[in-house]
Amino acid sequence: MFLALRQLLNVLRLCLDLNGPLLSPALYLFEYVRVHYEERVEAFDARFGTDTTSPFIERQRADRAYFYVPAPASVMAHVLGTLPLEANKFEFVDLGSGKGRALLVASEFPFARIVGVELSDHLHRIAEENVKRFKPPSQQCAQFELRCMNAADYAFGNEPVVLFLFDPFGREILERVIASLEASLNSTPREAYVLYICPQFEDVLQRSTALTKLKDGGPRWQPWNRYVIYGAVSVRPASAPDAATISS
Repeated sequence: MFLALRQLLNVLRLCLDLNGPLLSPALYLFEYVRVHYEERVEAFDARFGTDTTSPFIERQRADRAYFYVPAPASVMAHVLGTLPLEANKFEFVDLGSGKGRALLVASEFPFARIVGVELSDHLHRIAEENVKRFKPPSQQCAQFELRCMNAADYAFGNEPVVLFLFDPFGREILERVIASLEASLNSTPREAYVLYICPQFEDVLQRSTALTKLKDGGPRWQPWNRYVIYGAVSVRPASAPDAATISS
């Protein structure tokens, strides 16, 4: 009985998974329309001569499809602006960086280094070209490191870090990523923030013993603009905010 119930729950979870075989084609069509409308409003690529807007779908296994859509630049800029980032101290890590939109937005903030990790070689090469093209006067960090690899295998360094996630992969990979971050924070306590946009699997962060929720925001009827911010609990220096002090 218990095994049958568990199998039923797994089937329901697969059906509701936005990256799963049932919902992903419909969601791709929706996102294709949405991001092109968003580009007409924000004109990100038009302003910077980059190629970050067009969605891209890639089937990596017979039962799953993963697709790229760009991170909402205005939401990213707003949320990064609320973090108390000491200049040239934090590294920005985007796991599932796609064509690099989030990396480009982050470069307009005073990070010490910007790391993009992407599994798709096709998207990785586009991101490399976008980084070369993106040279606005507002850019504050030009230290990019792009890696074509599985995000689950990424090893965090010892620097204070802002981890960015735009619903990049499924629950299993996210669990491995957060476990890796937890181990890194326990080994080397330091400031760390997790910015998770479209937090489909926020419960993974909620269960973390190394992270605490600081803020959430964005309209609930626009999941692509919803976000949560989690911070490390292993260290709480004077400059690190709590839920009450992060600005809205």
